[in-house]
Amino acid sequence: MKKINIKSLAVLLSLAISLIYAVVATLWLLFSDALLWKNFGNSDLIRRFPAFKDVCFIGLTVVLLYLLIRNAMRVIARNESKQYSFLRTLVNNLPDSVYVKDAEGRKILTNRADLDFMGVASESDVIGKTDAQIYPRHLAEQYIKDDHNVLSKGAAVISREEYVENSSGSKRWLLTSKIPLRDEEGNVSGLVGIGRDITERKILENKLLTMAHYDTLTALPNRTLFLEKANLGIAHARRSGMQCAVLFVDLDHFKSVNDTLGHSVGDELLKDTALKLAGCIRETDLMARLGGDEFIVLLTDLANGEEARYTADRIREQLNVPRVVSGNSLFITASIGIAVFPHDGETLEDILKNADTAMYAAKGSGRNQFCFFDHVMNRQAVSRMQVEHGLREAIDKDEFLIFYQPIVSMKDGKVRGFEALLRWFKVEGGLVFPDEFIPIAEETGLIIPIGEWVLEHACRFNKKILEAGYGDMIISVNISVAQLRRGDIVESIKRALEVSGLPSRCLEVEITESLLIDSFETAVKILNDIRALGVQVSLDDFGTGYSSLVHLQRLPIANLKIDRLFIKEIAKESEENAMIHAIIELAHKLNLSVVAEGVESDLQRQTLFSNNCDYYQGFFLSRPMPEDEVFPFLDSMRRAA
Repeated sequence: MKKINIKSLAVLLSLAISLIYAVVATLWLLFSDALLWKNFGNSDLIRRFPAFKDVCFIGLTVVLLYLLIRNAMRVIARNESKQYSFLRTLVNNLPDSVYVKDAEGRKILTNRADLDFMGVASESDVIGKTDAQIYPRHLAEQYIKDDHNVLSKGAAVISREEYVENSSGSKRWLLTSKIPLRDEEGNVSGLVGIGRDITERKILENKLLTMAHYDTLTALPNRTLFLEKANLGIAHARRSGMQCAVLFVDLDHFKSVNDTLGHSVGDELLKDTALKLAGCIRETDLMARLGGDEFIVLLTDLANGEEARYTADRIREQLNVPRVVSGNSLFITASIGIAVFPHDGETLEDILKNADTAMYAAKGSGRNQFCFFDHVMNRQAVSRMQVEHGLREAIDKDEFLIFYQPIVSMKDGKVRGFEALLRWFKVEGGLVFPDEFIPIAEETGLIIPIGEWVLEHACRFNKKILEAGYGDMIISVNISVAQLRRGDIVESIKRALEVSGLPSRCLEVEITESLLIDSFETAVKILNDIRALGVQVSLDDFGTGYSSLVHLQRLPIANLKIDRLFIKEIAKESEENAMIHAIIELAHKLNLSVVAEGVESDLQRQTLFSNNCDYYQGFFLSRPMPEDEVFPFLDSMRRAA
């Protein structure tokens, strides 16, 4: 559309008027007398009105100027109409709500988006009306108050987020700007408002905020949100002089659910647990899921820390019952650690750390219970951390050694082989007993690289025994729960045999009954794969776990080892003697050899011999020995034979 400039049009109009005036005046001067004489002759009109000629001149000029100016104004009007139509089309096609109000708050311009928001069909329904005439009273009061600052003070509102309601009751988020209109004197004559609908963006932002602060599975607060609110709770307790407590709740044997029934069942169990925990706390308390099977509870406004005991009892009662989850009957308990502010720490970090320590103490005490933190636990936790740190460096520092305890035949006294026993000699600190570091190595997963190191070194040493001409000795290596669960123990055994060159018949792996508790079917499959390599499998510490006759029949084992606790109680006429006799008889009926551990006296050896035990090991025969004592021992046994 060609735009006509008003200034240019005014100049052209002035020039045209001047030109017309000059032309008419010149023509009039030249031809007016002849023209008038011809039309009027020697009339009285000309004689009586000498100014008649001038009047005619002016009249003619006015007519011509009127025609010229009217035509120019029509051009201007058409042009302005086109411009206005263009601007209206432009404003109506804007996706944002646009409106103009005068100084009294009446709408004098609106667009389609604004009409849609107000819920009206035509601008005639709102033009010339105030908000009080358009919206319900409660909305009108809100909008009028908002506009007042702009109209009375001339204060612009730029990009303010508002959660507003239209006349139909629909609520939307708007990004609003309101700018005062000023006249030539600078006085506020109205305002221009622009509102952008950002509802979808706000919904997305809220989703992202939820994802950042809430657990997607249980809808509980996550660690981030818990820490924010818990810090406020600690600050409130510090000001008020009240106490608060943190409860660490960790499900017992949850991993076995995921391993045997699948993660979908595990997820449903976690959601059910969250609901049960929520029913055990007050509305003023805070609960979160930290991840995995760990939950945390903050109890606020406690008169004393002992009040946390009642909540812990309620949680145990709720969880200490069978639950049906996805059609499966499950009995999953929880271990709970409790730390109290300010008794157990001055900061949230200290309280969380100490509650976690207490939770591990509850697990170590048999699970399905709660423990309050005490400073003895803290010392134990520090010691445990030091052990863990040392374990991570022990292999690189060459601090591990393998000692070998002989296993001998009851019938002829011949050495069947040796059990490989790990010892840790710290460069600084001396000997660390297995009971002190093996459980920590299993919990942290460090038992995996340590176990592989033991397996390879034991196979290498047994290969030396074989090459030295002592015949086929069987080296027994203990396999941990963590090694079996990881699933690549078979490859580790293959690798150790290949690297060492030891025949598979000369290797035996020992497992404990605890390996069979959580995932029996998986364990059986892995043990069958080990047997397929030609490696023997022995069941260690028999009698202390949960093996059933059905389990024993299905396990691909060749040997059964009686736990030292039974051997220790052997006497001439004790009940343990009958128990040992029953175990040996059962094993033989299942075609299993029997090895007795912890034999420390001749009475024990004779009792086992009389009950047809096949092999024994213990201090009565020999203490575990380092590598350099093994060959002299074998030589002495040869001479004794």
